[in-house]
Amino acid sequence: MKRILILIICLCPRFLAGQDMLSTLGDMHSVVKGETWESVAASHGVSVLELQSANPDVKRKKLKKGTLLIIPKKPEQVAEPVEEQEKPLPPTIRTAIPSLKVGVLLPFSDKNMVEFYRGLLMAADSIRASGISLDIYAWDCGTTVAQIEPLLSNCNGFDVLFGPPSATQTPLLAEVCKEQGIRLVLPFWNGQPLLDYPLVYNATAPSTILFDAAAKKLMTFYADKNYVIVRSGNPDNRGKALTDVIVQNMAQRKIAPRILELEGDDFAYESAFNQFHDNVIVLDDSSIRSLNILLSHLKDFRQKRPAYRLSLLGYPEWHEETERLLSDFFTFDAHIISPYYYNVLSDRTRHFQRSYEKNFRSPMAATSPRYAALGFDLGHYFLSGISSLGDTFEQMQSSIQQEPYQNWFQFERNTSGAGFGMSFTNSFVLFIHFTPESKIELIR
Repeated sequence: MKRILILIICLCPRFLAGQDMLSTLGDMHSVVKGETWESVAASHGVSVLELQSANPDVKRKKLKKGTLLIIPKKPEQVAEPVEEQEKPLPPTIRTAIPSLKVGVLLPFSDKNMVEFYRGLLMAADSIRASGISLDIYAWDCGTTVAQIEPLLSNCNGFDVLFGPPSATQTPLLAEVCKEQGIRLVLPFWNGQPLLDYPLVYNATAPSTILFDAAAKKLMTFYADKNYVIVRSGNPDNRGKALTDVIVQNMAQRKIAPRILELEGDDFAYESAFNQFHDNVIVLDDSSIRSLNILLSHLKDFRQKRPAYRLSLLGYPEWHEETERLLSDFFTFDAHIISPYYYNVLSDRTRHFQRSYEKNFRSPMAATSPRYAALGFDLGHYFLSGISSLGDTFEQMQSSIQQEPYQNWFQFERNTSGAGFGMSFTNSFVLFIHFTPESKIELIR
């Protein structure tokens, strides 16, 4: 009892020193025989020095049985208050943009580029009629790096830019758009996709992408056909791209096409074709010259063996010969691979041509493709799409309803590289089918 009173007296100054000292006092421990400073400290999870400091009146030699020790209580660590830094608010996601700023950089010395721009203006007029505000800026960027470089500083704050066809100018503009977060649409880029640009849209698919999509569609819908590859002796890049991808897709199915020499004799043609299956004939050359030679051979063959079912698979270049070869296309059930189709006979297309002539007081050039129609379709797709979808345009493109005059768009991220950082390429492909019943149908 005397020991306890002494402890209380000794500790009174600590109580008077303030409440913080109370928090350092813990339990009392009665020493039993054999215990040491070290064993007591260890059993209570404190250091020997902390235990001895809490008991200054106890001799620091051997502990005696019955001695009362104060077990110190470690003060709780109180974290220093940290000033919360204001986190930047996430950018507001716009689900619609009622007012667009649009830029166009084209070499206007080229008549085709002028027609494209006029078609784009016609699309803008139709969109403005729905209440959307459009500010359009246009620059003649020429064809060289020196001509476009002074214009790059103007390309700030735009929602979308329509860029040039030049292989040397395009990467410069793409880099500016990447830094500024601007969508860049490339209507005429024929090179490989610019991969490291997530807001670049290549509207013209390279042959490799176009023909790969076509071959996959062929293998899906026409897998049971007898494919005959015709060697012209002078294959071009496009012809090689198409025939190679067909061979690769067929090899995956463990089948192979038959091979026919363009200038082969009647027996060679008969050996290549199958009398009991549909025969799909593919030239390894997209030239019209090779097409004319093939048609001559096929007419002779058909005259002798009318029961054979023959179908031609053709290239976009064949469009230009449609008027002259229309009867042959119908006769040989031609399927022309193409990213576009301009139907000169439809009332809707004729109305578009009349509107063009009225607006610009000149006829639309009969090119393939029609550049004014491309300008309208591409302008309408992006201007109406961005204004209605805003910042969700990249994720919601599939919801865009299309009724084009000539070009359809199905933009997909390029698969080479690291996914989301990749640009977009239009992978849309259709078959223009000239049926034996003298009708034209579009297979999408």
